[in-house]
Amino acid sequence: TMKADAMQFVVAFIRPLTLGRVVDAVRHLPGFPGMSVMDVRGFGSDEAHTPRKGERSEVHPFEPILRLEVFCQSADLIAVIEAIRKAAYTGHPGDGKIFAGPVDVACRIRSGETGVSSLVPSTEL
Repeated sequence: TMKADAMQFVVAFIRPLTLGRVVDAVRHLPGFPGMSVMDVRGFGSDEAHTPRKGERSEVHPFEPILRLEVFCQSADLIAVIEAIRKAAYTGHPGDGKIFAGPVDVACRIRSGETGVSSLVPSTEL
């Protein structure tokens, strides 16, 4: 069982062209604490291949992709994952992947608040 104040992280790798839809879908969820987005490059198992004869081994099929990170309360995890999955879907190989797991420690730097209270807007002025 999860503690009532348990937190989760979600990491999603998505196509850049779906970012607007994903942000719109996730930011309107109740309790949405925020999101980080990074430009990364990579490839999934369906694009991986071993170099053919005469092909340089240093050449890899890295594609530009986006890495999203969202931290949320455990109760909101499935809603966050489903919002990302539905908004990032195109139906073609390479739509991306979503990973999630527990967060052991969270701390707001400015106030020292820890746990779930570090996710929600601070009541301090």
